[in-house]
Amino acid sequence: MAKLDKDSKENVSTFHKIRKVITLLFSSAYKKYPGFFMWESIKAVSQILQPFVAILISPLIVDEIVGDRNLSKLIILAASLIIGEFVISMITSRSSTELNKYQQRLDDYFAILMGKHSMELDYQLTEDKEALDQIEKARTGMSWYSGGVYGISEIFFMFITNIIRAIGFVIVIALHAPLLLLLLAIYSLVNLYVVSKQNKIEIEAFGKLSKVNRLFGYFGWDIVDTRFGKDIRLYDAQKLMVECWEHNTDKSNKHWRWQALTQLPYSIGVNVISAIKGAAAYFYVGLLAIKGVYGIGTFVQLISTEAALNGTLSGLVWNVTELIKNCNYAYEYVLFMEYPEALPKGEKEIAKKPHEIEFRHVSFSYPKTDKKILDDICIKIRPGEHLSIVGLNGAGKTTFIKLLCRLYDPTEGQILLDGVDIRDYDYRQYMQQFAPVFQDFKLFSFTIDENIAFANPDKGKVDEYIELVGLKDKVDELEKGTQTTIFKYFDEKGIEPSGGEQQKIAIARALYKDSPVVILDEPTSALDPLAEYEVYKQFHTLVGGKTAFYISHRLSSCKFCDSIAVFSEGKIAEYGSHDELISIPSGIYAKMFEAQAKYYRDAS
Repeated sequence: MAKLDKDSKENVSTFHKIRKVITLLFSSAYKKYPGFFMWESIKAVSQILQPFVAILISPLIVDEIVGDRNLSKLIILAASLIIGEFVISMITSRSSTELNKYQQRLDDYFAILMGKHSMELDYQLTEDKEALDQIEKARTGMSWYSGGVYGISEIFFMFITNIIRAIGFVIVIALHAPLLLLLLAIYSLVNLYVVSKQNKIEIEAFGKLSKVNRLFGYFGWDIVDTRFGKDIRLYDAQKLMVECWEHNTDKSNKHWRWQALTQLPYSIGVNVISAIKGAAAYFYVGLLAIKGVYGIGTFVQLISTEAALNGTLSGLVWNVTELIKNCNYAYEYVLFMEYPEALPKGEKEIAKKPHEIEFRHVSFSYPKTDKKILDDICIKIRPGEHLSIVGLNGAGKTTFIKLLCRLYDPTEGQILLDGVDIRDYDYRQYMQQFAPVFQDFKLFSFTIDENIAFANPDKGKVDEYIELVGLKDKVDELEKGTQTTIFKYFDEKGIEPSGGEQQKIAIARALYKDSPVVILDEPTSALDPLAEYEVYKQFHTLVGGKTAFYISHRLSSCKFCDSIAVFSEGKIAEYGSHDELISIPSGIYAKMFEAQAKYYRDAS
């Protein structure tokens, strides 16, 4: 099982996290939307210049009013101040308007990247709690927790803006009241400490909330899906569902309450420190003005600059702590996008052709368990052979297929394809060798032909398999034919196929893929045995000379197969043809066959 190592989750420096987040997110966003960073840069320049217009011109106006009072000069200075602030304000406003247009685009783009990566994860990670928690942390960490690329870039560019502003303000103050800088530096350090404590509490709360959020999302949204409507109504499950939702909402609220109460003393402390600093600054600057160190204009300039520097330093503290906090949240996205593979991947090429398949002393235990689901499986399947796999529920039949399809790797032993360990093959090419129809197969709310062929359907080929699986009459009745959408999620004119029709579409999908190995893994378990027999009979005819696996706890598939493997308690307990197995005294297959035959005789 792939697992994030401890260093990647805990012992990573804050600087490393910020660097990784900004590098990955900004590079990805720039490739898609370079204009976003152009407008961020324009906005940053305008915000840098904005306060200096008033700081440099206002003292000149004050000195002129208390001095010569030259009206023409006053008009020029006032006009310069008004026009300068207006132009910069317009540029800032236009930049903000353009940037706002990118916010939803960026959120959608990164949601697509995350969804794409989720679909490309090794299958076994989709059944691993740690991986599922990481997906949830990445999703929430890139949304309202961090603000995504838009939120982080706004803070990052604001940080750069505030640094340049602060340098300018420091120069102005250093020329007239250098000790004021010491007071502001002390205040900033204390403020940074307090705010960092608050953010540490938020990050701790975020780590605890991922599981709560996943449960809240399930009970709050997933179970109200219309697919669960029949069971909820007929079994009067509403009360249980609502109670579970309320219970998990209470757990979520307790987390938020803990966070708010823990942060409260720090919030009060920040306000007290700010008030003390403001009083001391005014006293010092006013004292210098009274002593005649500088004039009224400079006094006004220093007061406004001190206020601006104070706001900028507070902004810098906020920028740093928010950047650290938000990058901590978004770092979960980085971890997810770099999530280690569960399966090693080879590079050996493999062509679509008949294959010899061998399980050589294969054992398997699911990750984090010691129980062997399969134990020392040895079997060889010839090219073109049809194998029926039977056994009671829990015997290991589906796990056998998961290993064959390389959704998992064996815990012990080897699976060989044409004498080569399947781990040595190119993973994508290996997956192309198999066309399975699982018991829990899924159809999607796309058109019929898209469900069969997915990308770039060949209409002639789709129509051919629609007819072969017995759906032609049904499709001919539809106004849009194979262009009809399945289900009604996105199209009110979509169809709701019956269970049998869905199975036929799934079988058509498997046949359309035209892989050398086809698998029928109990997709008909909900059907009665006679209906299942007809499906297997039809499928056997369509498969022809390809290698085929028929998996069922019933024996209707055995009639069409060259060999039968009887699974029991993770082992192949019996192997042979129908005639060979039925003749074994007290054999598992013989007992199963007799029990099912007796059922039909009694029913008759």
